[in-house]
Amino acid sequence: MHCPHCGVDLNDDHPACPGCRFHIDDLDPLLGPPPPRTGDVLDLAGALSPAERARLQARCARLRGRTGAELVVAIVPDTAPRKPAEYVFWLFNRWGVGGADHRGILVLLALAERRIESEVGYALEEVVSDAVSGELLAAHAVPFLREGALGEGLYQACDVLAQLIESARVEA
Repeated sequence: MHCPHCGVDLNDDHPACPGCRFHIDDLDPLLGPPPPRTGDVLDLAGALSPAERARLQARCARLRGRTGAELVVAIVPDTAPRKPAEYVFWLFNRWGVGGADHRGILVLLALAERRIESEVGYALEEVVSDAVSGELLAAHAVPFLREGALGEGLYQACDVLAQLIESARVEA
């Protein structure tokens, strides 16, 4: 994980940024407890149809079955009072995406901010860096999101992320 302000690597052993002094715990008083994680797809905004949600859930499950890596999708109405980049970092850590070795990716769609963000765990960064993940989201999700096809945009982005992980033979 990276400091949302400076980009410095942070982890459970070093949760504070030496540059700006940001600490993951700084977000807790502002954001409260994280929403309960009820699966690989959490749609707090009610933006997906049941079929779209099931399709995304199945793709995330297929990746986990093939590689052991987690792909989690969260759709929120907004991330106020924080920026989406801070919120995705906070949520990734609070949910423990990817387990102890951080073998996971969280994709966050913040509707009010009109932003799609991701957080990539350390164990996957050689395969999918934060920069690559951002480029893939921009190329594969944003065109659909602009058209209002949220489910298709999220599916296309998650599918290409999963294919990249699967092709690298990232296994548990």
